[in-house]
Order: sequence, then structure tokens, then C-alpha cells
Amino acid sequence: MTGLWTAIRGPAGALLAALLLGFLVVLAVSDDPLLSYRQLLFASFASGANFALYLNRAMPLILIGLGVALSFRAGLFNVGGEGQLYAGAIACAAVGIGLPHLPAPLLPLAAVIASALAGAAWAWWPGALKLWLGVDEVVTTLMGNFVALLATNFLVTGVLRDPAAYGATSRLLPASSWLPAIPGLPNATIGLPVAVLLAVLGWVVLFRTVWGAGLRAAGSNLRFAEAVGIRARRDVLSAMALSGALAGLAGGLYVLGIGHRFEQNFSPGFGLMALTVALLARLHPLGLIATSLIFALLLNGAAYMQIATDVPRSLVDVLTGLLVLLMTVEPGRRFRRAVTS
Repeated sequence: MTGLWTAIRGPAGALLAALLLGFLVVLAVSDDPLLSYRQLLFASFASGANFALYLNRAMPLILIGLGVALSFRAGLFNVGGEGQLYAGAIACAAVGIGLPHLPAPLLPLAAVIASALAGAAWAWWPGALKLWLGVDEVVTTLMGNFVALLATNFLVTGVLRDPAAYGATSRLLPASSWLPAIPGLPNATIGLPVAVLLAVLGWVVLFRTVWGAGLRAAGSNLRFAEAVGIRARRDVLSAMALSGALAGLAGGLYVLGIGHRFEQNFSPGFGLMALTVALLARLHPLGLIATSLIFALLLNGAAYMQIATDVPRSLVDVLTGLLVLLMTVEPGRRFRRAVTS
């Protein structure tokens, strides 16, 4: 576990520093900063319903973050998690609505597979354009987010729209497709245990298999990996598709377990947050479980903080920006270079 400790040691310091600086911000804008921070950090544990919502918010962060880690390890910068999340969610809803008579075991399975395939397809083409034509994958995945959001908006306000509901939402999925709850937490679905299991499996694949070693070699130096006999381009493209599949799966699990329908604005920005989660964990699959739980805690607590105090929930955006800044500054390394020069 030395690699895990190395991965989280620096980010843990950055997180503590960001929370301290964030408290100074709260101190400047709030009449009761201690209450604000108490709501931010501990309100998620105040009741079973709060805790269930916290766990549900952590699930997409883990899955999308794992996809980001895989693609980054392969040398491709997939910043299209939000679009892939929406592609998976709309595909899941379409299957659930279109095949309502499938028996209970098959309907959720078909919907989950559809969500993963939709996310994989939405990530595959930017990877293919990068490897075959040299098109920058940051641009294509970022633009893919906008296309996915607009396309899903068209579908949910058209053929999938529930005429009896207010707003851009699809029709309710059959109850036979809904995910079961975690025992003892009726409002929390099994999506989180699935996400944690996949993160552990991702660690095994990346660091304990030949394919993972080849993928990391390809991400470090594609030409060298090909020169030593690794089918680097195929592996990198597979990793990109797998990255999208994980984001699409997050959308599918959200629809089946939480909303039970596709809602146009169901994501508070999970794709961008998961990018920060993965970077904070230094692209380590086990580390991002912890960072996802921390970000979900802040995201969930921000809503209760805004209700109980006068501090807006946008404080989480401030903390996120501080985290990114502190992770990139690396003052210790700069100090060592200054001393030795």
C-alpha cells in the first residue's frame, strides 16, 4: 500500500489547507462560521435520509473518476465525463421505457448494459480521432459534453417526455427495473457498493495485470510501447472506451436507483467534480474512493449549510478551486529546488 500512501499524502495536505482557507472565507461572510462548517462537514450524518443522499452522490463521482484515471493513465485526457454520464442515463431510460415487459432480472441488466455502451461510444470516437488523425481529445471530449446535453434535452422534451410531469423529465421507468436498496438504508441504492467494487477491480487491472502494465507504458510513451511489442493503440482506445463506459454506467445507475427516470438537470456537475476527484487522488483507483467520499460530503453538506446559515452552497466551488490551486503549486518541491540551486 506504499503507492496508495504516496498517492494520498500530498492531496491530504492540500485538502486540509483548502478547508482552512475555506473557513477563513466563511469567517468573512457568515455570522456563525462554526455552525456553517458544522453543517458542511457533519450534516450528512444527522439522519438516515441525509446519509443515504450522501452515499448516492458519491457513486457517480467514484465511477466517473475511475474512468478519468484509466484514460489519463493511458495518455488520453478525457474531460467528457459529463456528456458520457448523460449519454448513459438517456440510454438507460430509453431501454427501461421501451422494454417495460421484460422480466425483472433482464430489464435492469439490459438498461445497465445500454448505459455502459452509450458512454463507451461517446468516449470512443474522440479517442479514435486522437490516435488516427491527431485531433486533440480535450477539445473533442469537451465539445462532446455540449452535444450530449443538447441531444438528451431534445429527447427528454420529445419522444421520452412525461406529459404528466413538470419540466424536462422522461416517463417513469417500470418498478421492475429499479435497483434494490442497501440493507438498513432504504433511500440508498446498491450503486455505491458497485462503484467501490469496480474501483478495487480497476486497481487490480491497472497494477496487477499485464494489460494494465502495458496501458501505463503506452500512456508514458506510446512509440516506445509499440516498439517493444505492446499493442499500444488498441489498448489505449480500449481504455478510452472503458472510461466512457464507467461514466455511462454512473448515469444508468443513477436513473435506475435514484431518479427512476431521466431528468435533464440531474447532475450538479459530476463530470467536472470527478475530474478533480481523480486528480486529487493522483489517478489511483483506491485513492479516488476516499476523495470521492470527501467531495460528496462537501457537495451534500453545502445544501444543508445554505439552508441553516447565510453561506451559499457555491462555497464548495471555492474549495474546489483552492484544492486545484494547492495541488498544482507544490510549494515543498519549489522550496527544495530553491535551496539546492
